[in-house]
Amino acid sequence: MMKCKFILLLLFVVVLVGCGNGANVDWIERKYTNETSEFIWVDDKKIHFRDEGSGQAVVLIHGTSSSLHAWEQWAEKLKESYRVIRMDLPGSGLTGHKSGNQYEIQDDVVFLSAFYEKLGIESMHIVGSSLGGKIAWEYSLQYPDKVMSLTLINALGYVQKSWPTAIELAQLPVFDKVIENFMPKFAVKQSLKEVYFDQRLITEELVNRYYELSLYKRNREAFTLRVKASLDTGSDRIANISPPTLILWGKEDAYFPVENAFRFEKDILNSKLIVYENVGHLPMEEAPKKSVADFSRFVETLPITFMQIDEGDEKLTIER
Repeated sequence: MMKCKFILLLLFVVVLVGCGNGANVDWIERKYTNETSEFIWVDDKKIHFRDEGSGQAVVLIHGTSSSLHAWEQWAEKLKESYRVIRMDLPGSGLTGHKSGNQYEIQDDVVFLSAFYEKLGIESMHIVGSSLGGKIAWEYSLQYPDKVMSLTLINALGYVQKSWPTAIELAQLPVFDKVIENFMPKFAVKQSLKEVYFDQRLITEELVNRYYELSLYKRNREAFTLRVKASLDTGSDRIANISPPTLILWGKEDAYFPVENAFRFEKDILNSKLIVYENVGHLPMEEAPKKSVADFSRFVETLPITFMQIDEGDEKLTIER
């Protein structure tokens, strides 16, 4: 009886605040773009991305409910030596909800392939955090010849015994509609407390960014659809990953236990693991200098390969 009353109360809240997900987006775009922000159409979706620096391509893929802003400190350092590309995935950041509800991992792989083709990226070092890690290793399985190296940061890969509270609720009927229509800022802050081991990083600016971007073009609805997808499947394919792989892991991750890092290391033949003490789910934000330095060293020690490109009557040999 009490459960029924609780569900009725939740339904009442949905009706009461049903228009809460239709925020005007102009001010959000102005606030979260800068001089390096670009937009490009991929199929029927306008994608927000940033493309900085020159050299070998490094592609950075964020996780669930995040955005390209999570890579700010990595991008600032890497663009000195590399071409750094980061994008807001469909259903996130300033890209917003994708029509057709295409949020399976395979949909993301198809999107990335089309996105890279638009930008003329033929080979890359691909880096993925959390859900972005799952997308990255699935992409590397389908396009191994395009991936010079793979870096997994607290990546999704193995069957979850449990999910973070927000994801568990978003997978449930009724609760999903509450999240889509009514997600107060204090709830966003509470979710971030589960993500960051160092609570000092949870600033008002950070909370505002996650909260405000969730209001953009039905991102909340995209979130509930994405977490209902087949997320923690396919771990039997991880052993087939062939590119050189760096595994970076925050030991205090409350989402994906550090044991998963060692499972990745065991399953991927050509891999290296680095675990960070007193770091949670997002090492690129909690230990940015250390993690980006470890990534740079890893890439610099990869075997050098050569390829020839016809340039008129001449052939140019370039390092990769």
